[in-house]
Amino acid sequence: MSDQPAKMRWDPYHLFPDGEFDAFWREHLRTRDRKLLIVLGRGFDMRALEATRRIVVAGASPDVWLLGFDNGLQDSELRTAMTQKNVLDLEALCGVDRISTLDIRIGGPAVGNATSTSTRRAIMGAGSIEGYDDVVIDISAMPRMVALTTIAKLIHDLDEIERSTGRSINLHVTTAESVSADLKAQQGTLSEEVTTVVGFSGHLTAQGTEHVPRVWFPVLGENQTDRLIKIQDKLDPDEICPVVPFPSREPRRGDEIIDQHRQVLFDDFQAEPRNILRASEYNPFEAYKQLFAAMDRYRRALKELGGCKAFVSPVSSKLLSVGALLACYDHLHGTIAGSRLMVGIPYVETAVYGDPVVDGAIQTELYAMWIRGEWEN
Repeated sequence: MSDQPAKMRWDPYHLFPDGEFDAFWREHLRTRDRKLLIVLGRGFDMRALEATRRIVVAGASPDVWLLGFDNGLQDSELRTAMTQKNVLDLEALCGVDRISTLDIRIGGPAVGNATSTSTRRAIMGAGSIEGYDDVVIDISAMPRMVALTTIAKLIHDLDEIERSTGRSINLHVTTAESVSADLKAQQGTLSEEVTTVVGFSGHLTAQGTEHVPRVWFPVLGENQTDRLIKIQDKLDPDEICPVVPFPSREPRRGDEIIDQHRQVLFDDFQAEPRNILRASEYNPFEAYKQLFAAMDRYRRALKELGGCKAFVSPVSSKLLSVGALLACYDHLHGTIAGSRLMVGIPYVETAVYGDPVVDGAIQTELYAMWIRGEWEN
């Protein structure tokens, strides 16, 4: 029946937090010989190589696609030096001959989805992935739009390979998470434009759907007022459902984020407090399920009125952003009985990054998410 809740692809799921990360990879690599590809960002983040280093220690000899970013602006001396150190360390870890650099243009004068389009083009031109047993996307040092586009593109490509050849290739997403490090980093400068992930426009400006109700799910983190204002102005949503991290390692974090954005959400945007959703800070699959179900309730409730458009803005941690992407991807490509949502992922990129905190005492937690592959069969 079309009025039944949609089936979720990632229920059950496979998540390996820091304490289980090494054991999973040792066992996974021990079961048989595996040809491995790691896709990671050429960035300045101190966490950039943590996942790759530990996967190599577990027994892998991966090929590497290194995504190099260019926004046309000169980096600071600190960020340049940190990026170069990460590149040299990666070469020592994996071997220069195993690394292929893919150039990605960040932002630019084009309106819409220039970064996502450039990322997708770079992935398409990098070569075939059919020969690999496992593909790992490490998003620790990737800009948000690059990370989301890479994940969405490779889920789709690997699904298509399995449909056409029967060969199931594993896809993993890893990230080294540190909310405290992100908060201590200097604030950057935002782009003037609202951008989207390729394929996730939500038909925002499509003729014939202007009057379809728009529901906006901003997935909140700290200090996001400017981003929220830009996105809200672009979307002009009919309903707003703020998503806050809960449960969280800091029990009051969700309340503090709401307090920080109270004026813009409830006074300026007129969001209803009863619409607040809670999504697990440290389990992206639980966040996915919570957000997917909320989106599906709107899909079913408004179907008799011609449906609705759902927009999800991941202005939060990278873990929560992965959960948000999976919810959008599943509504767009998953098993849905009846009409689908028109789904968009609007975001405002950072035009110029602030310098990161350089502190060896910063605690990070590494996560591996097994997105698709053998476990599904």
